[in-house]
Parts: sequence; C-alpha cells; structure tokens
Amino acid sequence: MSRPTEPVPHLRPAGVAVIGGILLLEALGFLGVGGLFLSSLAMGDLVSVGGTVFLAVFLILLAIWLVVLARALWRGFRWPRSAALVIQLFLVILSVSFFSSGSVAIGLAMLVPGAVVLIALFTRPVLDFTSRATGETRTL
Repeated sequence: MSRPTEPVPHLRPAGVAVIGGILLLEALGFLGVGGLFLSSLAMGDLVSVGGTVFLAVFLILLAIWLVVLARALWRGFRWPRSAALVIQLFLVILSVSFFSSGSVAIGLAMLVPGAVVLIALFTRPVLDFTSRATGETRTL
C-alpha cells in the first residue's frame, strides 16, 4: 500500500512558526521538569516513589507529544490544532492556581504562551494553511 504524498506547503504563515516555536519551548520545559523529577529519585526527598516516577514519565511523554504536534503543524496538517488547543487550555487553567498561590512568574510563564497559541490557532492564515485543498478533498 503506497503512502499518500504530502502537498508541498506554500508560504508558511508566521502564526504557524510562532505556534511551533512555543510548542517546542514548552516541550523543553516539560522535559526539564520531568528530568528534575527523575533526579529527585536519587536525592531521596520523596513523598511517593511511584508518584514521582509516574509524573516524570508523564512529563517526558508530554514533551515528546508536543514535538510531534509542532512537526505536524509545521508540515501543514490539520489534526495538531485540536491537540495543541487542549494542552494550551490546560496550561491556561493551571496558571490560575499559580497566580492564586503567589507564584506570579510561573503563572505568567504558563498563561502568556498558552494565550498566544490559543489566539494564533484561530487566525485566518493558520486556518487556511492547515486546511488547504489537495485535489478533490481537504487535507487532514
């Protein structure tokens, strides 16, 4: 079974580059926090070994998923928009708890990129780029 060829993307809008860059930076952040959780296993200052391992693995897998999303969005696919939207909504909602606990810097670090991606996902150039026509059908 042959694999369908991908259309050559025309002029990539700046919004796609911004979204992809933010997703990659978030992936680095999640990877770093996951690494901190893994390094805390060696320090012995744990409440729960199982919980720490679960969070570390979850954050590392989330970082890999964000890289996959950024790559697919860069290539012009439509499906990464919904996944990126859900992740950004969670980050915006989670930022509120950091604001209420007094960690304004962490809250802003989650709120601002999340809001930028949420807005950029619905701009006309990004929508047009990720749902362009390929012959008789539309690209997924």
